[in-house]
Amino acid sequence: MKTLLILGFVILLNLGSMAQDSPKPLYLLFEFMQVKSDQTSEYLKVEDFWSGIHKQRISEKSILGWDLWSLAPSGKEQGSQYVTVTLFPSLASMLQSVESLDVMALAKKAYPNKTEKELNAMFDKTIKSRDMAHQVLCREIDGTKGEFKMAIGTMFTMDIMKQLDDSYEKVESEIFKPWHQQMVTEGKKGSWELVQTILPSGSEAYGTHMTVSMFKDEAQLAGSMEGAGGVMDLKTQLAVKEGLKTRDLRETKIGKLVKMVR
Repeated sequence: MKTLLILGFVILLNLGSMAQDSPKPLYLLFEFMQVKSDQTSEYLKVEDFWSGIHKQRISEKSILGWDLWSLAPSGKEQGSQYVTVTLFPSLASMLQSVESLDVMALAKKAYPNKTEKELNAMFDKTIKSRDMAHQVLCREIDGTKGEFKMAIGTMFTMDIMKQLDDSYEKVESEIFKPWHQQMVTEGKKGSWELVQTILPSGSEAYGTHMTVSMFKDEAQLAGSMEGAGGVMDLKTQLAVKEGLKTRDLRETKIGKLVKMVR
């Protein structure tokens, strides 16, 4: 009986340790921006202004970080030219940000020497400089391990996926993730993440998931695009062939990190 009690206590300790070691999910708000070519310089000034507000949000622990990425292809008929990504510690904080963010209060804290008139002028310039095409609320559900650190100039590929089968996430984690991990370990890419779309959702939603691969620069990205990735054995190739049937790759975008706040 004593042995059983000790064993049970050890199991509880291990479970508690596992719970503590399990990382909290990261929540991400993607905001895709359409910017006319003659508004690019004004738009970047606007994002400089907003970066100060995001620093204030980080200091108040309502967000973990914020990034601005330029996108390619970026022709006027090819969708958005920029995307901002805001990182949140919880779903509640992300939803609160979308529904009831008091930007004027944050701006006054971030820029105490600016008048309300000056702040309103910047908010007006924000509206004129870009069109927020759409917002996508997401949750990170898997990713590779490594010590990759983003810096200005970091490149990414964003694959927008539409799930066709309930096994899709399992396929990404069990078949594709080891292949990406091999490339990360060999220094051929920085990282890979699987992101699930929370909203918008439903049968008419454009995508259900995104996979995002990070690269330290254009040269590393080009190497991946030219086929210098990880090597797959025949068994893995066959599994990949079946795995591709679980999703529809809707679109791929390339991004370059322009601004970052942490």
